Amino acid sequence: MKRLSGCLMAVMLLMGVGAAPALAATYFIYDQYGGTWHDANKTAANTEDDLMCWAATASNILAWGGWGTAAYNTSDQIFKHFQDHWTDNVGYISWGWAWWFNGFNPEYRYISYIDVPGGGNFYPHLNLNDYYASASGPNVMADIANLLRLGKGVGLVISNNMSSSHAVTAWGFGYSADGLYTSIFFTDSDDGLTALREYSLIWQNDGWYLKEKLDAYGGYSLNGWKISYVQALGYFSIAEAADNNSIDIAASVAPVPLAPSWVFFGMGVGALFLLVRRRLNQQNSWRA
Repeated sequence: MKRLSGCLMAVMLLMGVGAAPALAATYFIYDQYGGTWHDANKTAANTEDDLMCWAATASNILAWGGWGTAAYNTSDQIFKHFQDHWTDNVGYISWGWAWWFNGFNPEYRYISYIDVPGGGNFYPHLNLNDYYASASGPNVMADIANLLRLGKGVGLVISNNMSSSHAVTAWGFGYSADGLYTSIFFTDSDDGLTALREYSLIWQNDGWYLKEKLDAYGGYSLNGWKISYVQALGYFSIAEAADNNSIDIAASVAPVPLAPSWVFFGMGVGALFLLVRRRLNQQNSWRA
């Protein structure tokens, strides 16, 4: 009888374990791939960075991914290098990476452009498109999750109803027991803080929107801003390090020609971008 009671108890325990609900969870890129989040910030006293959120985001991802140099190896140092060579205006994350890698110099003057030559071009032997990915549309949260899990630093371009855009750096996301995306974690160059922010997410009007601030920090709110598109960059691997004995490659080395997908995306040619960008295979875009 005691043996039977013990067996029944064991079965009940197993049934209880099997019936236990799955718990909500979070994912952070640095938990899987190392490092930590970065947060290059604009400064009130500096008038050379007012519109350069795109460069701050590019700098965060370059720093996390190990793309720095002996002279510029933190997000703040990389961001300062952008400020020293680019005009203080709106711009594209991808163009910043193209300049950092291959010395890309945009011909357009209606947005940020290089006014002081001689910077960037630190990896002219590498093809930027081997590390780059981008995404937009209703599947964007699934794309963000996949890109982070693939080890790519992700820059978010968010927009509001006033046709304003802003760039922030994504580091992770929260999801429910059912696998539904619930929140996103990012750093923001405009919040005046060195902090990891968290916002809840809401799916509406065929898009993903930031909803409520879930962190304990104050400051302005991005409630209602839509995640419009993302640009992502992979990390610097041991293989590249072995091939690149001196990370500060001489600026005299000829830049690698810029792939058309970069230029098209930066110009906002959405249809062409959709044709050339790497599509991520997603069946259920709302699931983690």
